[in-house]
Amino acid sequence: MTEIQASVDKEKYGSGKTREYFKEFRSQKSEEERQRSIEEARDLNGVNPLVCIGGAAFAWACAGALWFFTTYLGALFVSHPLETDVYFIQRLTQVFRNMVMGLSSLASGFFGVVGIGIFLLGVRVGYGVMTGELDPTPIKKSKSDEIVLPDVWALMTGQTNRRGKR
Repeated sequence: MTEIQASVDKEKYGSGKTREYFKEFRSQKSEEERQRSIEEARDLNGVNPLVCIGGAAFAWACAGALWFFTTYLGALFVSHPLETDVYFIQRLTQVFRNMVMGLSSLASGFFGVVGIGIFLLGVRVGYGVMTGELDPTPIKKSKSDEIVLPDVWALMTGQTNRRGKR
């Protein structure tokens, strides 16, 4: 059985030194812990559907603004061509224009797709609230579960040490 498991691991992760280099990136959780965390992530209780739909509207507004910005940039680049006889400057200008147009259109599409996903989440949660499957009230967390961030500025300026004392 150990030989079979070793061959399965070899096929799954590869063999040699690369396996040792990337062992920190593999999950250290057991299968039960992994399934429990997946079930916790699927729990939609405490999600307000109106907040999801509002977030989707904001994402779509950003996508629309970025799309108008992209079309404006396209028209600007067409109406103001760079007139030079130096070959590498012509090529650098084309690369710059392609990069700017590509990034702005990519950002527009990204915000649009994210808006669709958040909207569908809001629809699913709204359906779950209407059927009584989900509860939209926020889940209260105890003070011990809250994460307290340290005062990094005081630590960097030497006002406190790592334990928070002077």
